[in-house]
Amino acid sequence: MSKSLSRSPSLIGLYLRNFTANISGNLIIILLNIFTPLEVFKDWQTFLRQEGGWVLLLFLFPTIFITAIVLQYLIQRPISTLFKQIYYGNKVEPELQEKARRRLLNLHIYLGLANLTLWVVLTALFIPVLHYIRDIGVVTCLYIFFRGVIIGLMASFIAFFLIDDYSRKKLIPILFPGGRLAFMPGTIRVSILRRIRILYGAGTGAPMLVLVGTLALILWEMDDSVTSSGEFGKEIFIFIIVLYCIFVAIALSLNFLVGKSILNPIKEMMGVVKKVRHGNFNQKVRVISNDELGVLGDGMNEMTEGLIERDRMRESLNLAKEVQQALLPRVAPKIEGLDIAAHIIYCDETGGDYYDFFGLDDGDQKKVSVVVGDVSGHGVPSALLMASARAFFRQRSALPGTISRIVSDVNRQLVNDVQESGGFMTLFYLTVDLKNNCLIWVRAGHDPAILYDPESDTFEELRGSGIALGIDGNHEYEEYDRKDLAKGQIIVLGTDGIWEAENSNSQRFGKEPLLRIIRQYSESDATGLLTACLYRLEKFQNGLKPEDDVTLIVIKITNV
Repeated sequence: MSKSLSRSPSLIGLYLRNFTANISGNLIIILLNIFTPLEVFKDWQTFLRQEGGWVLLLFLFPTIFITAIVLQYLIQRPISTLFKQIYYGNKVEPELQEKARRRLLNLHIYLGLANLTLWVVLTALFIPVLHYIRDIGVVTCLYIFFRGVIIGLMASFIAFFLIDDYSRKKLIPILFPGGRLAFMPGTIRVSILRRIRILYGAGTGAPMLVLVGTLALILWEMDDSVTSSGEFGKEIFIFIIVLYCIFVAIALSLNFLVGKSILNPIKEMMGVVKKVRHGNFNQKVRVISNDELGVLGDGMNEMTEGLIERDRMRESLNLAKEVQQALLPRVAPKIEGLDIAAHIIYCDETGGDYYDFFGLDDGDQKKVSVVVGDVSGHGVPSALLMASARAFFRQRSALPGTISRIVSDVNRQLVNDVQESGGFMTLFYLTVDLKNNCLIWVRAGHDPAILYDPESDTFEELRGSGIALGIDGNHEYEEYDRKDLAKGQIIVLGTDGIWEAENSNSQRFGKEPLLRIIRQYSESDATGLLTACLYRLEKFQNGLKPEDDVTLIVIKITNV
């Protein structure tokens, strides 16, 4: 609104349309008067033809039209003042801008009521002059007043639709470039139903009022008329035909305007929907009304903005997904005597599950450390915490120290990062040392790893105490060990996204099916066993989207 316009918007179109409305009302009455049995109103005919009444009318009508122009100028003044300020590049006062916007939305109603009031008041003032100065009869005075009211009524109807049409085309797009007309306080909201009712009143109610009122006044004055009943009936029939033709033409014209005001926005919205459906979200609906279509247009614009934002977010999440997946080991490590396979499935673009391998560069080809973790929640916040934990573990694992010391040091770092957010991370840190034929692990609130011995067909959980990381920075973690590893033994590490996965019947997958699969495919290599577990999980969910991240690591001892 602060930008100057290349040219000042012309309000002459508003004056022309209001003038057209008033002229149309007068032309309608002139046509009706021509075909009305005016012989009944002899005193009115005498006044016009013999007493120079037409001179008084020539004075009256310009007075009415000049008064109408002055009223319209006063009503439109806030709008014209605002346009001048914008055109000349002056600072726009917020109060004036809000007043002009409000006045523009109410303009067609104000001008319509002004036309009706003007014709009613001035005609009412003109009647006493005729009655007391020119000795015009009471019935004739009522007839003149009635026709003046009809002029005002028709002028108000026509001005309502013409001003509304012009405002939508020329002015509203300037003062409301972003739409949201329905949110403007202090405006009269004319719904589509109300507009149709006004149209109905102009096309149906007005002619009925004209016909009934005219017939009532004519019948009142019939006692002094010498017109034959046959001639009178013929004149009334012609009057009705003319009345019908006039208001059919008016109704068709106003229907055309109302139809455009409804159909054009709908067509534009359909075009936007079609483009959005094909992925073009940079679309805007022109909102030029404060009715239901305006509200719908604002909603569609908000929807497309949301789609654009969601599309940007999806691109960002896809990039985050690529970055996060790049942080994970690309391939399982090749360790003499071990067969390792690992896989992770995120339920969103990003997630909080994490696994990694350490000790691959220390020259010991018969020892490897594996860590698997699960950050609370999932999505971007969990992914960020997961990336921080990965960096801490990579940095600390490269330094000397036991794995219990490594986990304790990383825990202190994480506590500083998550103390405001309240996040935490469960973890299982395992070292497989074939040289010393043992397992060493630290458990930090995570589900125990599973050790299967096919020789004895027994399962063992690698348990141990320890709270999740990020809760207590002073907690010291303990490490546990198990010796006497044997060829063929299988170690499985995972996250609760596996055994807590649910199907469409809200049944959990559980650990028992996982144990059966390990037993059934114990002769397979690590990749085959991992694939069998994930396939059985996917079949269990039967296409249902997982609600949590899934991480599975299989380590098979091939030689000790």
